[in-house]
Amino acid sequence: MSAATYQYVDLPDASVVTTRALLTARENIGDTVAARAMMCIHGGAGFGKTLAVNTCLRELEPGEDVRKITFRARPTARAVRYELFTARDLAGEPPRHPSEFDRLLKTALAERRRTFLLDEAQWLNGEAFEYFRYRWEEPSTQLVL
Repeated sequence: MSAATYQYVDLPDASVVTTRALLTARENIGDTVAARAMMCIHGGAGFGKTLAVNTCLRELEPGEDVRKITFRARPTARAVRYELFTARDLAGEPPRHPSEFDRLLKTALAERRRTFLLDEAQWLNGEAFEYFRYRWEEPSTQLVL
């Protein structure tokens, strides 16, 4: 995530106001990253979820490799594999067969610790969530979701 594009609002001289909710999010996100765990932040539209998460994750960079993934409605496991491939900046063409793709991702995701921000996760279906859980449960990957 780059500093210039971390939020959709680009106002000159604007700054984030630290609220109790932002401090809570910062503490919870920090704990989640330290534990290499999974976390969900939810709430109504316009409550500042994306702003809070992006602000807190940006504070962890460059020490933490943060990659943002946004999905369309109800992506398949194949789409999840492709988005991980792309977010990880892997070279070449993605493998065509799921087992080859899984082996490649397992190796690539084990190279270093990573945090994946899954924005608009409400669009994920059960198959997509299970695929992320499958990748997260692999001890060598050390993923944060």
